[in-house]
Amino acid sequence: MGKFCALLFFMLLAAPVLAAPCEAPDLLTRVSGRGECLIIKTVEHKDKAETKLLYVLLHGNHSDGSAAISMYKVAQGLIDKAPSGTVAVAVVRPGYNDDEGNFSTGDRNRVDNWRGAVIDDIADAIARLKEFHKARRLVLIGHSGGSAVAGVILGRHPGLADAALLFGCVCDIRQWRVGRSGGLWTSESPSDYVKRIPPKTKITVLVGVGDTVTMPSLSEGYVAALADHGLPVEYKAIEGRDHYSIIRSEQIIETALRLGAE
Repeated sequence: MGKFCALLFFMLLAAPVLAAPCEAPDLLTRVSGRGECLIIKTVEHKDKAETKLLYVLLHGNHSDGSAAISMYKVAQGLIDKAPSGTVAVAVVRPGYNDDEGNFSTGDRNRVDNWRGAVIDDIADAIARLKEFHKARRLVLIGHSGGSAVAGVILGRHPGLADAALLFGCVCDIRQWRVGRSGGLWTSESPSDYVKRIPPKTKITVLVGVGDTVTMPSLSEGYVAALADHGLPVEYKAIEGRDHYSIIRSEQIIETALRLGAE
């Protein structure tokens, strides 16, 4: 009976959640994205100054099943150093949970999970946040799977973001999948959307030199494609960092602040 109950629990955990927009989204803790209701963490200055700059942060895949709060500290770190009028929103992607057991609605697949419809859900939520905060400038920040989502949004929803910081980037799905098991993937690849990104969009790509999950070569090929398209792009491989420790690099905050100020 114990094994059956455990199996039932994991089946329920993995089961998709029917799409449903938030009943009463306050756009500070919850936001609707098309048919989904997404959990968000909003960090802002206490003076409530008029918003000039909005950061939207997208976490990685958290394949170990952990709470998807890895961007919470990054959001707080930004506000600690950003000028008044800055808001940072960490989005809990569809199907993921926070550290209080709240789930964003959507398929709880943590593998092949940046498909077109999911990305459109997230982009719609971001557009609502941008309008709600009346932001003059929007910077996307994505790590790992979140970087793939952000990279696709740049071209699939052109003009939504003014700039983006991608680190530990899954920027070329086909190259990343070489030699990996799991069969056919349906997720979108940022590399397929390069030519649809508006020409003034500023993009910075960072990767840890020791990253063995999303190797530097994945970022380098993507950066070359962006440059060939005439986009203003910067790239840096960070010594002493791997796929997971890069999120704690001081260069994440420094680079994000610079992208916000440009």
